[in-house]
Amino acid sequence: MCGILAWYQPAGLEGRQDLVETATAQMMHRGPDGGGVHVEGPIALGHRRLSIIDLDSGQQPMFDETGDLALVYNGEIYNFLEIRERLEKLGHTFKTRCDTEVILRAYREWDTDCVEHFNGMFAFALWDRQMRRLWVVRDRMGIKPLYYWSDKGQFACASEIKPLFALDLFPREFNEKVVDAYLTLGYVPAPETMFQGVRKLEPGCFLEVTESGIRETRYWDFCNVEPLEIGEDEARERLLELLSRTTKEYLISDVPLGVFLSGGLDSSAMVALMDRSGVDPINSFTAGFRNAGENSEEGYARTVAAQYRCRHFVHHLESGAFMDSLKTLVLQAEEPVVEPAAIALYHLAKLARSEVTVLLSGEGSDEVFAGYGLYRRMLQLNRWRSRIPQGTGDAIPSTLKRRLGDKQLKYLDWITTTLRRSYQGTSANLTPSLRQRFYKEDFARDHGDYLENAFNKHFNRVSHLKDPLAQMQYVDSKTWLPDDLLLKADKMTMAASVELRVPFLDHHVVEFAASLPAGLKMNDGQGKWILKKSLEGLLPEEIIYRKKMGFPVPTGKWFASNLRVQIQERLCESDLLPWIRRDALFRLTDEKGAGQEVNDRMIMALLVLQVWREEYWV
Repeated sequence: MCGILAWYQPAGLEGRQDLVETATAQMMHRGPDGGGVHVEGPIALGHRRLSIIDLDSGQQPMFDETGDLALVYNGEIYNFLEIRERLEKLGHTFKTRCDTEVILRAYREWDTDCVEHFNGMFAFALWDRQMRRLWVVRDRMGIKPLYYWSDKGQFACASEIKPLFALDLFPREFNEKVVDAYLTLGYVPAPETMFQGVRKLEPGCFLEVTESGIRETRYWDFCNVEPLEIGEDEARERLLELLSRTTKEYLISDVPLGVFLSGGLDSSAMVALMDRSGVDPINSFTAGFRNAGENSEEGYARTVAAQYRCRHFVHHLESGAFMDSLKTLVLQAEEPVVEPAAIALYHLAKLARSEVTVLLSGEGSDEVFAGYGLYRRMLQLNRWRSRIPQGTGDAIPSTLKRRLGDKQLKYLDWITTTLRRSYQGTSANLTPSLRQRFYKEDFARDHGDYLENAFNKHFNRVSHLKDPLAQMQYVDSKTWLPDDLLLKADKMTMAASVELRVPFLDHHVVEFAASLPAGLKMNDGQGKWILKKSLEGLLPEEIIYRKKMGFPVPTGKWFASNLRVQIQERLCESDLLPWIRRDALFRLTDEKGAGQEVNDRMIMALLVLQVWREEYWV
């Protein structure tokens, strides 16, 4: 796992070596084992390396034997040995044992079509001197981040945002048009970020940068996967075989590895599948919270760890450490994200780094196999909508709406609008009526349509699907998953110089799940049905069929008790949140509001945004 940087300027970059080295050094945590910089004509490439495979070679930027191709790469190609064997039969020879060289030679053989052969997580930039083309690629699911900036023929991209600023190409400016998206979702959906001009390359896409301009291509998607006619027994057998094979492929490493074990179904499945692949002993790492009561999954994690004889490690996060770590979250994530679990993940990754360099995680299973409870609720609301006359929401008097609580008002908005307009993922805080209650009048009126447009483009790609569950899963996989969950997973683990792998997001698994009938993913209101059936016999039923908790951090309890006064003082006595009504802030943080589940995420969103503005703007 690594950090990459590429800078293209047709007029030439001679004399910019020191600047490129300074920018690349911003990613030292992503690659503490080595680095390199190359400046040539219109192109500059920078790289920081975390050595995982072929520890003694594989330095980057890497060149082919002609010197015409140069590559900086972040990620893992899990099937690189298979591709290498095929290329050798075609006459290619190799000097290293690493997947970086495989990318170079695959490009030499198949040009940009080579990306279709790669199975893994990756972001890379490849300079073709003969074609005078910079080719910039992000993996299918967006597991590895890639940010870019362009203006007047210049282009720069990197694994993180800070290196782009270090190049001193453009001023740091606040992107106010995405504020509503952030406060609604707890993250900013691609391609925009909270920094004006800094964009995210979307998953499954690549850019071709030349003197003629920039061309973007979507090379993979799963919105048109052919449906399978398949029964439960065959589906569970095929899924278990696919997950077993995938997990074994993801274990390739020349350094020690382990697994994040929350005690939930998905991480427990990783432990079971690692055991099935012959890993012994399994290093497992769990985040715990003292006095968390029923919110704690630590006991379930210990049950699984004991069953599979894991070397088990636990880190306990206290409320004080949580608040102190908000700055760390903001500085490492760079984009403001509302993920309390990210802080626990960061501390756990630091603990794990003393034992391992690679960790597996169950991230992505809920999106792939329909694990969120909101899917069930939205499907029910979708059935009710057909019985409600259009315009019902507008006909309800404002005096009555004012008497409704935030949760009731949210459901009213959901049930009186279409799925396309109401569904904005499992993390959404605000609906149209709640915006009126929460924002100052001028911002409520003029907040813009970035959020609506960001979701519409994804719904448009699946408008041909009759299954609303498949539509919601697809939209989540393009928004919430890469721009929140995977961003958190990458940034927090790389901050500790740990590589995180997510087998559930292997594109073969994603395509297989997308091809299944809806009833095999959600059965009688129970999500992840076929995954649960596949894991019977590998895990205890109390793990498979217990209520989903989702790596819970007891923020509600903390916000309502020892942190409440501190939070209220921070949010209500600051001028850093100019879009929010002061009475709304007090209502969120008073004794009645703080600690309510419906308010927890919004309080966290405001705290993160305030700290983010303090660190990047004040």
